[in-house]
Amino acid sequence: MKSLPHLGAVATMAAAVAICVASGTAHADTAAPQQDTDAVGVQVAPGVQFTGASSDNSAQLVTPFGTVTTGGGRVAVSDNARRPILGTPLSTAANVATPAATAIAPVAPVAGGDPLADLGQAWHQAGPYTALGATVGGTAGGLAGLVIGCPLGAATLGSLATLASAATLTVPGMIGGCVAGAATTAATGGMLGAAAVGLPVGAVVTIQKYNQIQAQRAAASVAPH
Repeated sequence: MKSLPHLGAVATMAAAVAICVASGTAHADTAAPQQDTDAVGVQVAPGVQFTGASSDNSAQLVTPFGTVTTGGGRVAVSDNARRPILGTPLSTAANVATPAATAIAPVAPVAGGDPLADLGQAWHQAGPYTALGATVGGTAGGLAGLVIGCPLGAATLGSLATLASAATLTVPGMIGGCVAGAATTAATGGMLGAAAVGLPVGAVVTIQKYNQIQAQRAAASVAPH
């Protein structure tokens, strides 16, 4: 069983992501993947960095408190010293790539194009990264919910509102409360984490893709015919 400080690190890390944005065990890969040329990095919040790679649909969320990596249906969590907390460390394109995350703004549309159509195309191209952000954010939020909800549910006998008196606390009641509390807060944390990471990632990558479309259109307009 993992130590309580490690479990606390998971909860603190995931909770920090939600707060900042809102104001399987398996065999480790033996070969490191090649850096994904279409990897995207987004600074979700100060000190919170998302990296998503389209080549293997992997994602990594790095915070001052730890890191969550997802890929191939697997999850790995480590603390801020890169010590494993949950799962086997994953070697994915997302944690190999280190694309710079810079503040960007949409460029002016190039004459002759359809800005709305270009924006729609950019949003479509950003879809996979939005999904990756929502997945890794939801995973972090769900883990936080499990860690926080179990002791809270046990102390409140599942109500998550009022602390139970010592006279009413029984082992079966505390176990049931732990399960109920963990289920409730994991679901809530998962939804909050998915939105907290997925939405800003989707917005930033859409702007990046839109700017790429405009740059390509501008290059084509000046190319000799």
